[in-house]
Amino acid sequence: MNIFKTFETFLKEPLSILRENIIQIVSIQTGNIFANKPSVDVSMLKDRTQVTVVNNEKVYNLLSMANHRAEMRRKQAVEFKNGTNQG
Repeated sequence: MNIFKTFETFLKEPLSILRENIIQIVSIQTGNIFANKPSVDVSMLKDRTQVTVVNNEKVYNLLSMANHRAEMRRKQAVEFKNGTNQG
């Protein structure tokens, strides 16, 4: 299984809450690795969702890339829809 597809699926399919709210992905790198073990935390507020990745740059990069690809697909879908409606 392609790991990028896994994260793309995570970002686009689980809940409409994730699709309808602004998703912010944050990376926190601490100097003392023993104080904060690598972790991922999801905070869902009224008008946005934030994914905080602590001490794991690889997971942050994967989530950011998957989120970017999903955003590009949404933009292409809107452009396609607008283009076919004008024809």
